[in-house]
Amino acid sequence: MGVALVVLGYFVVMGAIGTYMVKKQSSVSEYFVAKRNLGALLIIPLVFGEIIAGSSTVGNAAQAFGFGISSVWVNWGMGFGCILVLLFIGKFYRVVGNKMGAMTVPEAYRFRFDAKTRMLMMLTLVLVYLILFAMQPLAAGAIIAPLLGTDKVLTIWVVGLIFVYLAVTGGMRGMAWMNSIHACVMYVGLGVVCYAAVKYAGGMSALQAALPAEYFRFDQPDLQTVLGWFIGTALSFFAASVLAAAVYGANDWSDVKKGFWGAGLLAMVFAVFPALIGVAGKVVLPDADANSILYLMAAKVGPTYAVLASMGVLAAIMSTGPAMLLLVMTMLSRDVYRVLRPGSTEAEEMRFARIIGITLGLIAVFLGMRATSILGQLAGAFQIRAIAGLVLVVAAFWPRVDSRAAFWSMLTGGVIAAVWHFAGNPFGITSLWPSLIVGVPVLVILTLMAKQPVDEGYARYEKALAEATVEGIV
Repeated sequence: MGVALVVLGYFVVMGAIGTYMVKKQSSVSEYFVAKRNLGALLIIPLVFGEIIAGSSTVGNAAQAFGFGISSVWVNWGMGFGCILVLLFIGKFYRVVGNKMGAMTVPEAYRFRFDAKTRMLMMLTLVLVYLILFAMQPLAAGAIIAPLLGTDKVLTIWVVGLIFVYLAVTGGMRGMAWMNSIHACVMYVGLGVVCYAAVKYAGGMSALQAALPAEYFRFDQPDLQTVLGWFIGTALSFFAASVLAAAVYGANDWSDVKKGFWGAGLLAMVFAVFPALIGVAGKVVLPDADANSILYLMAAKVGPTYAVLASMGVLAAIMSTGPAMLLLVMTMLSRDVYRVLRPGSTEAEEMRFARIIGITLGLIAVFLGMRATSILGQLAGAFQIRAIAGLVLVVAAFWPRVDSRAAFWSMLTGGVIAAVWHFAGNPFGITSLWPSLIVGVPVLVILTLMAKQPVDEGYARYEKALAEATVEGIV
């Protein structure tokens, strides 16, 4: 009963923040990008929430239970990708957001390329974020249902409905404030459980003695898979909407740098916690269900640790799920609704965003319950987005890249990644590699065939960058 009250209380607090934020959002910019008023202390938890999803936390522990500590590579790729965005493409988003009023990643692609590429980027991201969102209630069900003794399917639906409510009410500033609470709960909860689980299993030396040496190597299940996870995830973050939104909404460039470095480093450390819990679970509970091992191992140590683990994962899930759906709402509103109805009012735009959010959110929850490997779905989603991120960063430095090269590289690479992923990664090869094998040559060949040595979009960006530098924006 006490545990149920803690979980219920946590949901109530988050709901109260969302309800309060509804009254504070009088404009589209306030709702979608926090009216460009985010400091570093809000950027860190906002971006950290994008990196450390509840599904990736549960999936990390599940994969570690299956093959060892190298399950950290997906989360490490996210943390590294966060830093790469700052170093290579952050200024581009800052310029586009402040000089051109962009609020989404597809709007940035429209600025550098054209409307066709913008629409392709929007479709890619909507697919990716709906996959990511769909995994969050599934991960919550694996943790909360055994904790409360409730039906798993019912729990997934209840959590999904709560996420939809938080997305349509909280807005980007609400997500940042909620994530500040979530980040503290995650670190304390799973950090303590990790220490206790390893100690309960006899310490690191006992784990190494009880398990095959492969469990402590970083190239499992095989090198091409972990490289695909790490590189694909890192590349995909060049087109990560939460990171772009953080850049758009930041007070200044200094806050962006502090926020991104802080979030990236915190995420890399945090990734070790669920991985070690999963490895300890393999020793203590070798026949347990992998997707529930994080909770089961914590419960084995003691009821207090079960509550800490559950609250840590719940916080991770809630830091990501609503934000993913908000991003889908933002893109469909800015990149579809405004294009089709350019004369619409801000109130009409926000109403459309909320209606489409409720509709797609419920559909995603239903489809997510059919997934088998949580971490596998996440890695695949990021790899679908990877080629688009690579195209953008290349185009920010290679003046000759034009809209034709960008569009066809993204289309061919993205379609191949999606088909390969949904086909179950044939021959055991992750979807990143066939995507790059096709997408990169298309980008290079079509760019070399471009008629102009400096594309109009690049010239437009150079001019805006020079003005932004003078104005102190970057």
